[in-house]
Amino acid sequence: MTRPTTGRFIAFSISFVFLLGFVNWLRFGISPVELPTDEVETWALASLENGRLGDDISAPPSSYSAAGPIFVSVWIEGLLSARFVGETDLESAIRQASEAFSQNERLVARPAWRNGEARFTVELTLGEGPVGAQLPLLEALGLVPLREGLGAELDGERTYITAEELRADGMLEGGIPTPVPDLSVGAPVPALIRRMGRQLHADPADFEQNARVWRYLSHTIAEADYPREVEVSEETLTEAATEGAEFLLRHQRSDGRYTYIYDARTGGHRAEAYNLPRHSGTTYFLAQVAQAFDHADARAGALRALEWLERTKMRQCGENPCIESYGRADVGSAALTVVAAAELVKSGDSAIARRLVTGLSAFLRSLQREDGELMHEFNLERQEPIDVQHMYYSGEAAFALLKAHEAYGDEANLEAARRLMTHLTGAGWDFFGSRYYYGEEHWTCIAGGEARERVNTDGPLDFCGRWFEFNDLVQFRAGQTPWASEGSYGVGPIIVPRITPVGSRTEAFISTYQLYQHHGRDSEKLRALVERGLRMLMRWRWAPGPTHLFADPEAARGGLPGSPIDLSSRNDFVQHGGSAMVRWIEVLRAERAAARE
Repeated sequence: MTRPTTGRFIAFSISFVFLLGFVNWLRFGISPVELPTDEVETWALASLENGRLGDDISAPPSSYSAAGPIFVSVWIEGLLSARFVGETDLESAIRQASEAFSQNERLVARPAWRNGEARFTVELTLGEGPVGAQLPLLEALGLVPLREGLGAELDGERTYITAEELRADGMLEGGIPTPVPDLSVGAPVPALIRRMGRQLHADPADFEQNARVWRYLSHTIAEADYPREVEVSEETLTEAATEGAEFLLRHQRSDGRYTYIYDARTGGHRAEAYNLPRHSGTTYFLAQVAQAFDHADARAGALRALEWLERTKMRQCGENPCIESYGRADVGSAALTVVAAAELVKSGDSAIARRLVTGLSAFLRSLQREDGELMHEFNLERQEPIDVQHMYYSGEAAFALLKAHEAYGDEANLEAARRLMTHLTGAGWDFFGSRYYYGEEHWTCIAGGEARERVNTDGPLDFCGRWFEFNDLVQFRAGQTPWASEGSYGVGPIIVPRITPVGSRTEAFISTYQLYQHHGRDSEKLRALVERGLRMLMRWRWAPGPTHLFADPEAARGGLPGSPIDLSSRNDFVQHGGSAMVRWIEVLRAERAAARE
C-alpha cells in the first residue's frame, strides 16, 4: 500500500472510531430469543423435503417459537422462487409452507423442484429493533449484514426484505464508499426502505411519513452448513488446497487464461479487465499444488497459463524480455511470472519455465536503482524505465529474484534480492510514524522467509517481526464482531471482514514463522496467529458454501470469496488462501519429519 493510500485509510478508520458507540448500540441492542436445537433444525429441512415428495411430516423433536415471523423460502439455481411467511410457531410455519409450495403450480412444474435440485431455507426472527436515525453515514450502518433483515408496515400491510434476500441481491455493501479500492461500508438502507415502499405499492411521500420500518435479527437454517467449522490439519488443508486448484482449473479457458472473477450467483464470469500479475500469481499456486501433491492436472494448467503469457504478452525491453500489460511493461507481471515458472521447476524442468525465469529475472535486475529499489515500469515506445513505485511490486520482485536463484543458481539474482530486501526492510520504510502503522507487506515478508538461509535476514526479521506484532493486535478473536470473523483483521465491528488479506497475511506469517525459527526466536504467538487465519479461510471457503444462492454449486466448490457477504471469487482470492494452506502443509510435514529424527 502506498503512503498516500495508507494515510487515507488511517484517516478513514479513525473517523469511524467516533461512531462505534452508537453503531454498537444499534447492532447489539436487540435481545434475541434462543435458537432451536440442531435436531429441530434438521427436522425443519427434512420436513420440507418430505413435503416436496408428498410424504407425511412427522412431529418435531421439540417445539420452538421465534420472536416474530418465520420465512420459509425455495431457491432454484440461486434465485428466490417462492416464499412463505409464517407466524412464530416453527412447526406450523413448516407445515403451512409445505402445503403452500405443493399448491404452487408454477413452482411444482419446475424440473428442479421435481428433480430435488430446489433448496430450502428457513429464516427465524430472533428479535426486533429500530432502524435508527436517518442521518448521513449513520443510516448505512443501521443494518448488520448477514444477521439482520428489514420489515415495513403501512395501513396494516407488511413487507420484508430478509437477510438472505439481501445477500442474494448483493445489497449488503455500497452504503458508504471509501478511499480504499474495492471497499465500501454499510448497506444502502435508504434505498432498501424505498424498495419496501414500492413492494407495498405505496405513495412515496405517504410511505415516508406514515410507514413503520424496523430491522430484525435473523437466523438462517440452510441445507449447507455455512460458515462451517473445520479442524485445521494436514488432511483438511490438503483437501482445501486441492479443491481450490480444481476450482481454478475448472474455470481455466483452453488458451490458458483463467476466469478472473467467477460469479456464483450466475454461474458465469463477471466482465472485468484481466489482471496479469494475478494471472501469474494464480499460476504460482497451481505450481505449488503440482509440487506438493504430485497433481498432474495442476502442472498442466500452470504450463498452459505460462504458454499463454509467452505467446501473447512477451515484449522486448532493452536487451531483456518483458511482459506487456495494457500498453506498458511492469515489475508486477514479470516478477510473479518468474515466481510461477520457478515454482513449476520443482515438479519438473521445462523449456518455457527456464526461458521465463532467466529472461524476466534479467529484466528485473535491469530496473534496480543504486539504493536497491526498483523502477516499476518500462516505457515500451521510448524503451526506457519509468521510476515509479506501486504497491506490492518490490516485495514480489524480491521473492522472484530469490526463486530464480533457487531454480537455476544465478548469483546475480541473489545479490539483487539482497540489495532490494535491505531497502524494503530498512530505508524504504523509514519515516515519521513508520513504527506505528504498516501497509500490505505480505510479499516483502514472504521474501524475507524465503531468504532466511541465503542472505543476512536481520533486517527482515526485525521488520516482519514488527509487522507481525502490529497485525496480532488487529486480528479479530472470537466474539469481537457480529460475524464468525476470528482470524481476520480489522479495527472494529463495522466493516465485514475481508477474507483475501487473511490469505495473503497468513501466507506471509508462515514465512515469518520459518524466519523466527531459523533465528531461534519464540514463534508460539506467530503459530497461533497463523492457525487462526487458516481457520478463517477454512470456515468461509465454498465447501460447499451457501449453495442455495449458487446457480451451480458444484462449479463453485473450492472457490474463496472476498468476504463473507461476497458471492464471487476472484482468482487471486483462491491463490492467496490456497498458497497459505500449501505453505502450512509444508511446515507440518517438515515438523513431522524432524520429530522422527
